[in-house]
Amino acid sequence: NKAGHTTTSFSIAGSKTFTEGFNTTVQVIDRQRGAQKFNKHGDLKQVIGSLTAKKHENIYCEEYAKQLKESMDSSEFLASLFETEALTAIEGFPATTLGTQLHQVSRLIKSRGPRNAARDIFFVELGGFDTHNDNGEVLNAKFAEINGALESFVGELKTQNIFESVTLVSASDFGRTLTSNGVGTDHAWAGNHFVLGGSINGGKLYNRYPTSLLLGNEQDVGKGRLIPQYPWESVFAPIAEWMGVDSKDLPYVFPNRAKFNATHIIAKNTLFR
Repeated sequence: NKAGHTTTSFSIAGSKTFTEGFNTTVQVIDRQRGAQKFNKHGDLKQVIGSLTAKKHENIYCEEYAKQLKESMDSSEFLASLFETEALTAIEGFPATTLGTQLHQVSRLIKSRGPRNAARDIFFVELGGFDTHNDNGEVLNAKFAEINGALESFVGELKTQNIFESVTLVSASDFGRTLTSNGVGTDHAWAGNHFVLGGSINGGKLYNRYPTSLLLGNEQDVGKGRLIPQYPWESVFAPIAEWMGVDSKDLPYVFPNRAKFNATHIIAKNTLFR
């Protein structure tokens, strides 16, 4: 990246990635099996080498060949790392959707030395919150899954003595209504999220909590759908600074940030110790 840090964006939730960049490598990791080798690589290594060594005048062909080579090389390298005793020995995570994903994240973090990693971004995903029905039962089960996975994850990071260098933040593409439809909740906008990490000023409520959760409050546009008071940049901008983005580059990284004044953005030295 611009600061000279070796940075990789990993997805443990399929092909969806949280970030991309001109000089940021993107890797997809299987949440159950970790990094996987191409099972025909040995048979086709020479053929792939010949295909990718050729220079193409067409920029699309050239980029495709480059991406193919990089993906093959990185898959072989990462899979070899995942086979080492240091990474196979990491265990104790619950066999849940989130638990298996954070298990792979902890293995990737453990491999930071051989990968020469300076910064990594990991995307994990937990669905099932579209609770039009059985809202209470679903949330109880989901929160229990999140809690169990995070307990194991934080414990492993502390064992690796790396917890101070890790920040985890939740996000969602929409919220839920404050009112019931009779058996659950419906789609809405505003919502609360959490941030945790060894360097976070934790145990605090950041930004302004709604003055009322009653129907007809100043943020309610009907049926308990609250309009958000703060943008995503409020929390992601200080995290980006903590990761090494220069404050003068924040408008480029977060072009939407200019639409909000400083009171809508949490300062880095407020969120982090």
